[in-house]
Amino acid sequence: MNAAYESDYASALDHMDFIVKSLAEKPGRALDLAIQHGGEEAVQALFDAVMDKGHRMVLVQALNAPSLPGWVRDKLEVFLYGQNRQVAALFCKKVVH
Repeated sequence: MNAAYESDYASALDHMDFIVKSLAEKPGRALDLAIQHGGEEAVQALFDAVMDKGHRMVLVQALNAPSLPGWVRDKLEVFLYGQNRQVAALFCKKVVH
């Protein structure tokens, strides 16, 4: 990690209550502020800090925000679910031979 990431991460931890509330109410705006502050690195630091403090569901709910930029949505989806997001069992087609 570099100094900018560590600074962004520490700042996110210091303001966690505000960040969680902002992500819950206006996720697009909250992430836009992180983008303006430090770009992709600040967004990653925010994701890491929120997850480390146990607020995963706020990030999951943020995926539904229509105002998220595409690259942020993609980054968040990979962060939460990895490269291969699991498909709901309802949509899986099981073939029996």
